[in-house]
Amino acid sequence: MKPTLRCASGQVMVTNADDVLWLRTKHRVVGSLEGSHPANPLQNNYFGLPLFLLPEETALLVERDVICIEGDKFAWPQSERDHLRFKLFKDLHGRGFFVTQGIKFGGDYLLYPGDPLRYHSSHIVSLVDHGQTVAARELITLGRVCTAVNKIRLLSSWNPHTDHITHVTLNWSGF
Repeated sequence: MKPTLRCASGQVMVTNADDVLWLRTKHRVVGSLEGSHPANPLQNNYFGLPLFLLPEETALLVERDVICIEGDKFAWPQSERDHLRFKLFKDLHGRGFFVTQGIKFGGDYLLYPGDPLRYHSSHIVSLVDHGQTVAARELITLGRVCTAVNKIRLLSSWNPHTDHITHVTLNWSGF
């Protein structure tokens, strides 16, 4: 039986702990725990249910027909950028990575080689427009950030001519 998730104000949440475990172990969907912890509600280091899903995670689960959504209508992707983000997310997820938000490191996504509870992220992924010129100063900044947090930068773009995503890694190296 498919789990039923709740959509409110465009955000999809999981309120059942067994569903959270199933999504994580069977579908590599991590989401973000946002609820307060019942035993210690005033702390902000550890969160509990509900688990909020990224729009990309929800769209992937809907596309695979493994969840039901009740409440508000889930309508994503909406913009061209959303479509590109979803293509990138599916590509990375399809390569076996756990994929989470990357905004805390200035990227679109973080890639984990295994469950984020057991592994550190290995890459910061940034979606760039196909054919976009990236200034040298920006490349240096991206490289330095990754060096400071011990990660590899992945610059990814959707090539509309080949209908594929191209990935380029950026690794800062001191001389």
